[in-house]
Amino acid sequence: MGDFRGLVPEDENGDGIAITGVQDTLPRDLLAGAPTIDKLRRRFDEARSTLSESRLKSQRDRDYYDGPLQLDSEVRSTLKLRGQPAIYTNRIRPAVNGVLGVLEGSRTDPRAYARNPDDENAADVATKALRFIAEQSRFGDVKLDVADNFLVEGTGAVIVEFADGKIVPTQIRYEEFYADPYSRRADYGDARYMGVAKWLDADQIKERWPDRIDDIGDPMRPQDGGVVGEMYEDRPVGMAWVDIRRRRVMLIEEYAVERGQWMRTVYIAAGVLEYGPSPYLEYVEGGGQRPCNPIIAQSCYVDKENARYGIVRDMIPIQDEVNARRSRALHAANSRQVQNVDPMAPPVSDEIVRAEAAKVDGVIPVGWNVIPPTGIEVSNVNLLIEAKAEIERMGPTPAIVGRLGAESASGRSKQVSQQAGLTELARPLGRLGAWELRVYRQSWDRARQFWNEPMFIRVTDNVQAPEFLQVNEPTTIAQALEAAMGGDKKAIEALGQVIPPPAMEAAAQGDPQATMMIQQFVQMNGEQPIMVKNRLAEMDVDIIIDTVPDTATLQEEVWGELRELAASGMDIFSPQFELMIEMSPLQDKARVVERLKKFREQGMEQQQEQAAKVAQAEEEARQLAMAQGAAEVEKTRADTLKTQSETQLNEVRAFTTGLEAMQPQDGFTDQ
Repeated sequence: MGDFRGLVPEDENGDGIAITGVQDTLPRDLLAGAPTIDKLRRRFDEARSTLSESRLKSQRDRDYYDGPLQLDSEVRSTLKLRGQPAIYTNRIRPAVNGVLGVLEGSRTDPRAYARNPDDENAADVATKALRFIAEQSRFGDVKLDVADNFLVEGTGAVIVEFADGKIVPTQIRYEEFYADPYSRRADYGDARYMGVAKWLDADQIKERWPDRIDDIGDPMRPQDGGVVGEMYEDRPVGMAWVDIRRRRVMLIEEYAVERGQWMRTVYIAAGVLEYGPSPYLEYVEGGGQRPCNPIIAQSCYVDKENARYGIVRDMIPIQDEVNARRSRALHAANSRQVQNVDPMAPPVSDEIVRAEAAKVDGVIPVGWNVIPPTGIEVSNVNLLIEAKAEIERMGPTPAIVGRLGAESASGRSKQVSQQAGLTELARPLGRLGAWELRVYRQSWDRARQFWNEPMFIRVTDNVQAPEFLQVNEPTTIAQALEAAMGGDKKAIEALGQVIPPPAMEAAAQGDPQATMMIQQFVQMNGEQPIMVKNRLAEMDVDIIIDTVPDTATLQEEVWGELRELAASGMDIFSPQFELMIEMSPLQDKARVVERLKKFREQGMEQQQEQAAKVAQAEEEARQLAMAQGAAEVEKTRADTLKTQSETQLNEVRAFTTGLEAMQPQDGFTDQ
């Protein structure tokens, strides 16, 4: 219903943002009870005219942000008459862009928390689903676009759509958004209606709603005219509800509270095209659904007249002062005053003296002197410096953008400085954070409402092995029985619808007959689906926003500390160093840890091989030493035996010699 995606032509800026993206979910004949076109047009006129002055000021705020229109034609004419240069120094854009830069650097992640102890798995699934939605829709870029309108014009808005199977938060441009002018809350929580006004070709309207065109007539010929405000004009200036020249028609999609619920109306000046309850539902606490308003808007500040404005509003007077004083200082630097100090000097025309004094190499006539700069010009320069400092304080102070202090300051210290510098912006940034939380909660409602079919959600936490999580996964009886055996309460409850609980209890207690009956039942019906696993529509969780630190700065700091540890002699392959890597915010740290483990295992293998070689060498040396010792013993024993043998031989020889000496000699006889 009302899918304008692809129908809305690109505007002059070429953004081509659709007015809505909801698919056809309701019939288009629900026009009974629709407000009259006169009532709808009066409501739109009320929204644009009641706060027309505030919107014109918001336009001026945007002009000051852009820069060139800080000096209008009247100011330029005045400066020209004074002879001052018409220059401007845009201090507002850097101030706003500095805050946007901090928002871009301070990434946030949605996180779901279980409301019941048994819903921990549901909380994990919801968290991954929300991160998948944010990544798929590039919500970070949408958030910055909305924050730009929030800080400059004072109000940013988005519509959380469902189109082509995707949940898409789409920015509503400030000039196309309108709301109940009597709403006083910054988050429009008390608004009775809000909507989007866009231009569409008349031929596309005829193609989209041919039946309604037959009833209301030619869209190019409404019953009466009515010029829309400048904020809603489709360039060039001066368009009405109908642009005859370009054959374009103002198309409005409005969500309003009627008869106690949010109703959606799509209409042009000629008549109503669609009407019915909002096709988007929100899940109320305690169960149940109801139509809701998919437009989420937030204002930076709201004054007592319900006028909405951003941080630029307070910068404009100071910006005017900076421009005026800088122009004055430059004019004074390029000008010189002269004085006639000698009445007796030859008369000279004032114009000649003025012309010579204005020249860099001018010759001052006799009797005339140049007056030195007065204290007024010095005071003007001092006040210019003070004005620049004041406008810088309103935006990105040096502490916020991290330019304060030494270049070697740690990432943590820079974060502390940024947090201190953002103190004065705590209120608007807090409101922007609340807006972001509401966007995520509505995105979760869209997922529960429209994602009913089995699908895979990509989880990119692991760079090397991305995970794909299946939601709304059909579970068969056989799979449910296996899960029930593991204690899954939901599986046990689902099986209780097809298998009598007494039979399940008997089988669990070991009853062979009950076990056989269940096995036979599963063999016949095991492939039939009985429940849905990870069904989003049944998940009830709480959603919060976690602020993720500036990982780039922290990673650089952590890397420096790890290098210092390695240089100090710490073993980088030790389990302690590996634990520090795992606890650090480094990207792809799982891969680093895996490589460290691999290197450590290789080192341990080399150490084991080296130890084995050393042990083998020691064993060989021991055996050699033992062999050498045995040889020494044998040698000593042999030497001892030899000595003993020689001693005995000598004794024998001595005894033999003695015997020979006792024998009679030849030729003699005994007496």
